[in-house]
Amino acid sequence: MIKKGITFFEIVIVIFIFLLFLIPTTIFIQRYHQQYLLNSTCEKIMEGINFARESAINERCNFSIIFNEKSFKILKEEKIPVWKEIKFPENVKIKSKTEGMDPLIFLPDGTARQAGYVILIEENSKKTKKIKIHNITGKCLIEEKD
Repeated sequence: MIKKGITFFEIVIVIFIFLLFLIPTTIFIQRYHQQYLLNSTCEKIMEGINFARESAINERCNFSIIFNEKSFKILKEEKIPVWKEIKFPENVKIKSKTEGMDPLIFLPDGTARQAGYVILIEENSKKTKKIKIHNITGKCLIEEKD
């Protein structure tokens, strides 16, 4: 007598094959997410830097950005908080920064008091990005650093 239907063993084999296809997809999504966190953190920092520079020009006073390992904040005249402290995602932190970024000060003409850079690292993937500040123009740019 022949039974019709699927056996438990066949279901287990189908699930195993499905999981084999799912593992590489999951790894890809995880790597993409880590890169996204690093990129979005760089964009937040760039947004803060541009805001501080433009505010220094418009309000004709010094604006400074204070970085610590897991966040940054913007101050007007080195004492009045302008924004709330912006925290970085869990696995993103500042790997190193130059003296010009401790703190980064924008003068009323839009220039930075000193040039410098800050290097961010995503701790799981070990990917890094470098944000450089030019002192004469006050402009910043992001570059890959591997």
